[in-house]
Amino acid sequence: MVAKIFWGEASCPSELKILEKVEQIAKEHESVRGHIPELLWHYTFTNPTSAVREALGVPGPTTGSRVLYILIFRKLRPITELHGKDLFNVWYQCILCHITLWKKGVHHRDVSPPNLMWYKKDGKLIGVLNDYDLSSLANEPGPRGNERTGTVPFMALDLLTKKGQRGEVKHLYRHDLESFVWCFAWISMRYNKGVLRPRGSRPFDEWATLDAVACGEDKLTLQTDKKVPAGTHKDDPMWKFIRECLFVLARRQFLRSEMAELTQESESESDMDEFLASLKGTEAWAKLSNPSPEQ
Repeated sequence: MVAKIFWGEASCPSELKILEKVEQIAKEHESVRGHIPELLWHYTFTNPTSAVREALGVPGPTTGSRVLYILIFRKLRPITELHGKDLFNVWYQCILCHITLWKKGVHHRDVSPPNLMWYKKDGKLIGVLNDYDLSSLANEPGPRGNERTGTVPFMALDLLTKKGQRGEVKHLYRHDLESFVWCFAWISMRYNKGVLRPRGSRPFDEWATLDAVACGEDKLTLQTDKKVPAGTHKDDPMWKFIRECLFVLARRQFLRSEMAELTQESESESDMDEFLASLKGTEAWAKLSNPSPEQ
């Protein structure tokens, strides 16, 4: 078991409420069932920080009150332990869980390696989309997608621009799907069979220290430059897969810029399906999806 103890925004839907919605969706959709965290026990402290400040006579802000939560989950294993086709399969299971949840009104908005987990059942690896404390519900008041959420090294390039950081770009499904690609690049290029490579032989260390805009610029260089990252062979099938995915992202970015849709405020389910299909249509995706023995 693992405990999660955190202060959540009192004005936002709690992670508990979001998990209740997620569990309801899981009952009806195979792509979600078994691919979400198993909540074993929880407790919510009844006094928010605003009540504590009032009781102590301490002046405080009129907004931003927080509530203390304790959640106990079944322990899972990190996706960074995996490599090759095992990594790809668990990653793709998380993508399928994520798109179903998004269509049903649960918007994750923090796709990052620590939130992609797995466990083994009947000899199979099962991917889990974890951690919903930055998620939002489409039909609930509160955050609507323009506030800055996510983990900088894995955020979509649109959200790492100055406009994105000012909250002028709505967080859409395509941004989360792009985050899945950055996660795959981070894991497969920085880990060797589940072990973090030493400094000097792993790329992207700077992503964790750069500010959002600078990180976006560095990632854009990777997306448009053909230079192979440090410690990576140009014929590595994982790198070929990443290159093809990044090419798809760059092409779609260009087409949106031509149509002046970089700040679009909505997208249909067919838009979501088409974006995912554009990645699945690459040659490298087909090779990794093939159930033949791992390369």
